[in-house]
Amino acid sequence: MRLAYCIGSLAKPGGTERVLASKVNYMVDKLGYDVHILIIDQKGSPLCYEFSPKIQIHDMKVSSLQKGKTIPGISFIKNVYKIRTLYNKKLEEIQPDVILAVERGYHDFVIPYVAQNIPKIREFHFSKGAVRLRAKIMKPFFRKLRYKILYTLLYRQFKKYDKLVLLTQGDKISENYGNNTTVIENMLESFPIKYSKLNEKKVISVGSMNDDRKGFHKQILLWREINAAYPDWTLNIYGDGVKFNEYQKLITKLGLQDKIILHGRSNEIPQKLIESSIFIMTSEAEGLPMVLIEAMSAGLPCVSYDCPTGPADIITNGKDGYLVELNNEGEFINRLKELMKKDELRKEMGMKAREKAKNYLPESIMPKWEKLFKELTPKS
Repeated sequence: MRLAYCIGSLAKPGGTERVLASKVNYMVDKLGYDVHILIIDQKGSPLCYEFSPKIQIHDMKVSSLQKGKTIPGISFIKNVYKIRTLYNKKLEEIQPDVILAVERGYHDFVIPYVAQNIPKIREFHFSKGAVRLRAKIMKPFFRKLRYKILYTLLYRQFKKYDKLVLLTQGDKISENYGNNTTVIENMLESFPIKYSKLNEKKVISVGSMNDDRKGFHKQILLWREINAAYPDWTLNIYGDGVKFNEYQKLITKLGLQDKIILHGRSNEIPQKLIESSIFIMTSEAEGLPMVLIEAMSAGLPCVSYDCPTGPADIITNGKDGYLVELNNEGEFINRLKELMKKDELRKEMGMKAREKAKNYLPESIMPKWEKLFKELTPKS
């Protein structure tokens, strides 16, 4: 099976890029696939993740096509037609069995219109609910408007692919994407041998602080009540972004600087999960929150708001964690207190969470991709 993946850049680390790296490395090393990656423009930067030397990476250097003054909208349209010609030529050379686009940008206006005889897949690493939330909190107005228009156009393009791959059943069921959809979850890169003994009085949360979508502001406020009942427990938050200082000021204002620790970005999240006893997530919306699955693989019971989408696909409420009605702060606090108080319950749920996380190992996820590829290429 020869595949051509299309992505904007592999210069900056991110969730989509990390998932792509782990997936294609598995495909070439374990399944013997022939994988090519077409990058819109790497701009001379090193690859953000390690890729197998068996994978052929093609930097299409699209920025070199831009000549003269850039005119918003008009320049984009001109570039689209130039890129289509460029990609047609490259894909004619590669002759892939399937073409996959994994990120928004030029590709959605290019891939459906090139190499017409080759089946095409679009991976959507977000959700419509998450898109709506981001638009809701986005400022200023014209930036918000441009964002909404962009996704309206992208949703129309999704229908031009042979198959749209979503991350969760919740997103597929609750939203209108059309009839060309299927669900294939992202996979865990590895399953930790070591796992938490759940003896440390530490709660952990992880996520970006570039906006309020992860709900860290809510976590800080609810911890006032948690701290009053369990003053020997701490909340450890890992992540960075423009909201970091704002969150730190709120913690100081509430006098919780010794109880809520903002650690910033960390490359040691797997170890930090093992050193903790409960994972919490207060997001307003998600795609498929891999950090929730990673926490469960470390044996942590999780308390999460039942936001669109992801948590309900991952957690079985009352068995391996707790799903709480979105923004029901009282119930969230009660569920968290219950896990802090009852050691045996915490450990029972933690072991079941670890078992649940095995559903996201490559052995469970990759056969779904193999099946899809075979369906799209019956003559291959």
